[in-house]
Amino acid sequence: MYNGVEGIKVYKVRQFFGLSNAHTIYDSNVISRVRNWQANHGLPATGIVDYNTWTHMGFSGKDWYDIDNYVAPLRTNINSTRNDHIEAMIAQAKEYLGKPWISGAASSPAYGVDCSGLVTQALYASGIDPQPTSNIQHAQPGNEWNCQRLYSSPYVHSVAYSQRLRGDLIFYQSPYDGSIWHVGIYLGNNEVLDSWPNSVAVRPITNSQRNIVAKVGRVFY
Repeated sequence: MYNGVEGIKVYKVRQFFGLSNAHTIYDSNVISRVRNWQANHGLPATGIVDYNTWTHMGFSGKDWYDIDNYVAPLRTNINSTRNDHIEAMIAQAKEYLGKPWISGAASSPAYGVDCSGLVTQALYASGIDPQPTSNIQHAQPGNEWNCQRLYSSPYVHSVAYSQRLRGDLIFYQSPYDGSIWHVGIYLGNNEVLDSWPNSVAVRPITNSQRNIVAKVGRVFY
């Protein structure tokens, strides 16, 4: 782990040092804490958490690999219907209900996720691999806003807001700069399942925090 990385392992390291995870990022504060800890424990004081530092901190060597490598089990097959794919996506997303929002996170239901991390794993379960968006790439510097990549993905076709259906992706526009800054999974009845600070939950399709729908995206026809 190095400057700018996000995700579950950064979340754990920040917790280790008692740092806030309001925004989970490997920043200068983490680098300084890691460097001092390494120096005090006979390790090269690089400020970078590698496998050796990770395990010396008491974390599992298995977790070092497994946290980032998790891909949701496929819940569909060649005979699956449109509805099967949609329900597979939603069922996987529901596995994360109540977990914390963690920026740059796209791992297993044992941990939290952010909005596009949730959608990425839900799509894996439904049979869609939304490259170049991926669970591993998502934590790397510059990839926090993967909702923007999903918004532009050839897998996601725009439909009218009035035509929204269960299983569509709802993309939201920032009121500050107009960028695409959030995505959720539409459940029907004007509700979405999404990861928004501070948790994964079922919420109204719009509220005072996210009320500008930029696009309704349909993956399954």
